[in-house]
Amino acid sequence: MKRFWPIALLIAFVLGMFAAGTYFEKTEEKERTAIPVKAELTIYTDLPSNLTTLLAQQYEMQYHVRLTMLPITEEQMATRMTLPASDQKGDLVITTRDNLDIGVKYNQLKPVLTEGVDEISDRFKNNDALWVGIWYDPVVFAQSDAFYNRMGRYVTAWQSLILPGDWRIIMTDFVASRSAANILYSFVEMNGEEQGLHYFVELKPHVVQYAKFLSTPIRLAALGETDLGIGNYSDGQQYVNHKYPVKIIFPADGTPYYLIGVGMLKGTTHEEEATQVIKWLLSKQVSQFLQDNGFYYVYTNPELPNPVDSLGRELVLWDTKGGYTEDGKKVLLDKWISQVRFRKDIQ
Repeated sequence: MKRFWPIALLIAFVLGMFAAGTYFEKTEEKERTAIPVKAELTIYTDLPSNLTTLLAQQYEMQYHVRLTMLPITEEQMATRMTLPASDQKGDLVITTRDNLDIGVKYNQLKPVLTEGVDEISDRFKNNDALWVGIWYDPVVFAQSDAFYNRMGRYVTAWQSLILPGDWRIIMTDFVASRSAANILYSFVEMNGEEQGLHYFVELKPHVVQYAKFLSTPIRLAALGETDLGIGNYSDGQQYVNHKYPVKIIFPADGTPYYLIGVGMLKGTTHEEEATQVIKWLLSKQVSQFLQDNGFYYVYTNPELPNPVDSLGRELVLWDTKGGYTEDGKKVLLDKWISQVRFRKDIQ
């Protein structure tokens, strides 16, 4: 029997620790709920729910203001931004630049007047401060270490991707992802429709897969299953931080980016509280909080350091304005499908 005493004591210790942990967790929860909520704001957003839930929980814990996040799709957000102002309930919207511009067009938003907005670059905000960008996700090249060491360090620009060579590229199907399709729209905005589409014709011989998910090209490059993946910086940094054998390259000739911003709805009845939320979203504190929780974006706050790639270079962003209509996007996607994706005379 004596030999079972150590096991019994260990089990008792574990159960005791579990009980203590449960007790303290419930105590903390009671303390949180005992503090009255000062205000409740309604926010419409098309961001991932795991991200918005984190933000809402953190804000309530700090300021005792409840943020009710109402998740909708990007397409639904575009429609919501066209509603009459009298039908537009809520306080804030957090969404893409294109949807925020729709809100401006349909007179949905009121000026954001808070400390810090003036310091944000003009490229990341509306001229009349009707919305302000909070972070963006640039398009990058993720190279497997093997390819980088072989020749990848010299394949560092969009124009070098289409040169003759034996490298294999994976990119996301533009029809499968609105964020990925932003690459196409940006190429067309920068180069015109004909040249923009022709670039992807020249790129196609190198493309071995059009992925369904935005993160797939980065993941397969990190796993060494392709030479180069075209994807978002946020996905790439996750693999870098987890020590995968992958290099992140910022295109030397500039790159598109996906801008997320916030706007205040005209119908808000909590203007002071909504303004405080915007100020908080722009803060260094939020950037650190998101990084600590595995979200790696580039922030519009100029007080935050600029990221560098595996070659030590800073980002060069294309001077695109966005503002593409839903009909215009569909026309471009249809042309990409017929002229590039399923074109039979190029492999």
